[in-house]
Amino acid sequence: MREKKILQYGSLAGWPYRIARGLRKQGINSSNALVVSKDVADLDRRLPYDVAVCDIRGTRLNYIRKIPFFFGMLLECRLVHYHGTTVFESLGHHRFEGPVLRRMNIPMVISFGGGDARIVSQARANNPYFYRELDEGRDRRTRRWLSSLSKHVRYAATDCEMAEYVAPYFEKVFTFRQPVDLEEMTCRIPEEHNACPVVGHIPTHPEVKGTAQIQAAVERLKAEGLRFEFRMYRQLTQTQVHAELAKCDVYVDELRCGSHGVTAVESMASGKPTITYIREDLLSMYPADLPLVNANPDTIYPVLKRLILDGGLRAEIGKKSRAYAEKYHAVDVVVRDLLEIYRAIGYPG
Repeated sequence: MREKKILQYGSLAGWPYRIARGLRKQGINSSNALVVSKDVADLDRRLPYDVAVCDIRGTRLNYIRKIPFFFGMLLECRLVHYHGTTVFESLGHHRFEGPVLRRMNIPMVISFGGGDARIVSQARANNPYFYRELDEGRDRRTRRWLSSLSKHVRYAATDCEMAEYVAPYFEKVFTFRQPVDLEEMTCRIPEEHNACPVVGHIPTHPEVKGTAQIQAAVERLKAEGLRFEFRMYRQLTQTQVHAELAKCDVYVDELRCGSHGVTAVESMASGKPTITYIREDLLSMYPADLPLVNANPDTIYPVLKRLILDGGLRAEIGKKSRAYAEKYHAVDVVVRDLLEIYRAIGYPG
């Protein structure tokens, strides 16, 4: 009989794979699986995973034929950690896999990332820079999805912003921090005396990231005669993103969401001062030593200008950023915290 495992299901920024690999390094059987390997929008970041069940070019009939395999995969688990999605998507979880796993007393927990659980009306009420217009239909669908999920998935593990949307639906919401594999990142603290620093920006969704406002600030600073190089890329693999993060002196992530994502963590792990927008009401929910440089579309110009002009500040924040990533986001730290969550929800290990 094969040893049962912890299943990390989904592909959010490659972190489910890194968690599974981190657990395996500790001698715990875990794997990362997804239905099909595909990226968001037009990107092809080549995110890592252990197994993709279906071919992206496959037909719906081939997908249906794989259903017994899906159930077999789930029944081999001691715990299922979903990352932004379930095997049977949308409202299918509570009709299919959810009842089966619950009857077998297999604990389930779900993490959220990106915009998968944001309720637009709430986000706009707390964030004047939020990128989506009010959409009552979308909000109804999101609430229906969360309600459906929580019929069998009793627990969530997510960041402080996502928690405010999902807390009404789950029995308990645990704190989860995005993992980064420090061995994959090249840490280069910015040179204090570099007279022409490199400013990087790699948007997955330009509208979400506030790319237009970033570009406007860059053009204004260049018109003023400031010496710096602005590098913006989009169609990069994740490995290429890591390489570009190592080369820059300042990284601008996003200005409109109100909480930070995985790329901000990777940038901090690379030793870079990282600009992103953290909502003021959420700041107290992060560790007190959070080194992110806070900016929104209204303040990106002065914030970026200060970092371009002050090499000592860039180096100081870069050192604090790497230390923060090591302390809170390193894979072994995240895995340790997750194991505590898993035990709290019924994992017997």
